[in-house]
Amino acid sequence: MNAPSCTLIRGGDIIAFDGHQHRLIENGVVAFAGDTIVQVGRSYVGPVAETIDASGMLVIPGQISAHAHVSAQEGSRLLIDGGRRDFFRSGFLNYVPTRLGGGPSFLQAGDACASLRFGMASLVRHGITTVVPFAPGGPDNGALMVRTAGEFGLRVYYSPFATGGRYQFDQSGNVTQVWDEPSAIRSLELAADFIRRHDGANGGRFHGIVTIDEFYLSTAEIRRKAREIAGQLGRGITLHCSEQLSEFHETVRRTGKTPVGLLDAEGFLGPGTILAHCLYVSGHSAVAYPYGDDLALIARAKASVAHSPLAFSRRGGALESFQRYLDAGINMALGTDTYPLDMFAEMRTASAVCKIIEKNHESANALDVFTASNLGGARALGREDLGRLSPGAKADIVLVDFGSLAIGPVADPIRTLVHLATPDMVDTVIVDGTPLMRGKHLLVCNEHEVNEAARATAKRVWSHFPEYDWAGRTVEQAFPPAITRWEEPPPHA
Repeated sequence: MNAPSCTLIRGGDIIAFDGHQHRLIENGVVAFAGDTIVQVGRSYVGPVAETIDASGMLVIPGQISAHAHVSAQEGSRLLIDGGRRDFFRSGFLNYVPTRLGGGPSFLQAGDACASLRFGMASLVRHGITTVVPFAPGGPDNGALMVRTAGEFGLRVYYSPFATGGRYQFDQSGNVTQVWDEPSAIRSLELAADFIRRHDGANGGRFHGIVTIDEFYLSTAEIRRKAREIAGQLGRGITLHCSEQLSEFHETVRRTGKTPVGLLDAEGFLGPGTILAHCLYVSGHSAVAYPYGDDLALIARAKASVAHSPLAFSRRGGALESFQRYLDAGINMALGTDTYPLDMFAEMRTASAVCKIIEKNHESANALDVFTASNLGGARALGREDLGRLSPGAKADIVLVDFGSLAIGPVADPIRTLVHLATPDMVDTVIVDGTPLMRGKHLLVCNEHEVNEAARATAKRVWSHFPEYDWAGRTVEQAFPPAITRWEEPPPHA
């Protein structure tokens, strides 16, 4: 039956889901009423309240970032091709640890609200409609995340993360771990209360997910408690896992098992588990540990991996490989771990890096990578109504303008999207049937004000860096810029 008061998207090329896989409908239509898609096909006959002309555009499902740090990312902006060599490609260790014995955090002088609003605006601008953000609760135990997600209209899976310890710099700048298991247990109990209070908020777009910051700063008891809470609440669970080389080697040395092997032995892995990154597994060239089959363990447990290739490629690391994980039967999702929270860059990097790792141009083909950005994330979250354009699915829809010199003639829209598209081509973003962006204009905020506020808070953070740094250095001394400033020569006498 035709639904009344439908919004009709017509004239574009539609990436439709046929119940099994994505299919292309040239010059097709998508009709939605309220928050639900009611028709996808070549035509629609029925009452229409509004028509959106998608001529010259590709219509895709809203992208799902299964792992993201949603902020201005003041720390990551200092790195890319810099930072300490002894951290073995890990970026965050350059700015996350505090001084041993006390001292402010790196973000102490920052404006958390301005930073988060910048991140949320970036997600919308980049065509991401659902996100799994990693962040502590802060002074209001996560209420800021709920409010800001509601302001920007995004679909969010979150609870404040629990951590069993923290990193600290000693007086020589060496990093050590300081443990506090009881604090993590209390954080998990608070997270459970948070989920009970806020799950279903923002018109049903806000959802709880139990979150441990990282495997490397957790204990067996923390993981057991997290799994227990997730089971009681019927929610998924996520954590950073196997993202540091030292994490892999230390775990094997202490337990005789890889990080993935230990999680499997503890019964932690399952269909609702999202492993963020999961780079260093048995068989990876950097770990010198060919024993066992971590990928088979993940696949058997039906857990998911949230792959964020851009951040690791900037640090000289890589998953080995997207194709290998896919062939093992693992559900692969994509995350926008690092700024600019750009799923197009993540897709392009995932494909290119995998082809190089495998030395095979057929690896990580465009459709598989594109599918990870939507259906893969939906499967990871246990949602059969996200990541697809099909009747009954949520009306999370993105229109990408293909009328660009960067695109040119289109022979294959998905290969074109994965390898050529950029965020400035996103024209329209719809979540739950509500437009968040139209005509490349954000409807949920003043983009200029959001950007300026983020720049201001970043400058404050960087200016206070000597108070944070273990050696009292300026940010320029700790992270020398790629290019030095111009110095005007003295006038000739």
